[in-house]
Amino acid sequence: MAKIDTKTEGLDLYVYVAKTFADSPWLHYGLWEPGEKPNIPRLRMAQERYVDKLLALIPPAPARLLDIGGGTGEMAKLLLDKGYTVEMITPSHLQAEVAAQKLGPNARVHETKFEDFQGEGPYDVCLFSESFQYVKLDIALKKLQDILAPNGRVIIADCFRSEGYRKGQRQPGGGHRYTQFVEAVEKAGFRFVANEDVTLAAAQSMAIDQNVYRGFVAPTVEQVRALLSHKRPVLYWFAKTAYNLFVPRKERDNIVARLKADYRSPEVFASANTYRFLALERA
Repeated sequence: MAKIDTKTEGLDLYVYVAKTFADSPWLHYGLWEPGEKPNIPRLRMAQERYVDKLLALIPPAPARLLDIGGGTGEMAKLLLDKGYTVEMITPSHLQAEVAAQKLGPNARVHETKFEDFQGEGPYDVCLFSESFQYVKLDIALKKLQDILAPNGRVIIADCFRSEGYRKGQRQPGGGHRYTQFVEAVEKAGFRFVANEDVTLAAAQSMAIDQNVYRGFVAPTVEQVRALLSHKRPVLYWFAKTAYNLFVPRKERDNIVARLKADYRSPEVFASANTYRFLALERA
């Protein structure tokens, strides 16, 4: 039986909430001001701050840009409209189709993993917006050296595991170990020209995630469970038996923890992660 990926399910829920209640096309974290209360109506505004900070790191158009892990092409479309020559990578067939339709004939969409990308470059900008954590570190840095223009720039906005992360504990966030990433960057022949820590601003987005699970998803699941057990006890027994039989205990525990969302707080996120806006150039 296919494994239930609670991280993917959580992202899907976040996308639904953002599109339906915040009228936002973005999939990434928002950046929240000190004292600002994170909520769904303000989500798009916080995500636009993220976009503005990312754009500030990108050299001005015209430039040839590769958007790596570009999802459905929202960022690529914005950059295309600003005058950049844009190509995009995504390993998802569905995302590639949506992005190709959104971008039209003026931008090329590659349906592949970055590690398997065959593009020759050179690219003036290689952009990772919450996608660097999914690539293999050493392979990705070597490929960037191969395809980046001599004076090109690598832009990364993403989450990394900090020294506070403890393997085996339930902690939100993800990504490469930041210390290992820094070592790998230097070993691969790159240097940092920008490195901004926005962990506290990004962490507040977890409050929305936590509130959605506690205030909507968990009560809905409990209401359906109670309704079935009371109105359709036989069907409920079969459903419960099948669930316990076909869903491994570890995944059931993950689902329960996700619904409680105790660990999905801004404080726990900030203790285990460091969120960075980075720009790299050849050393």
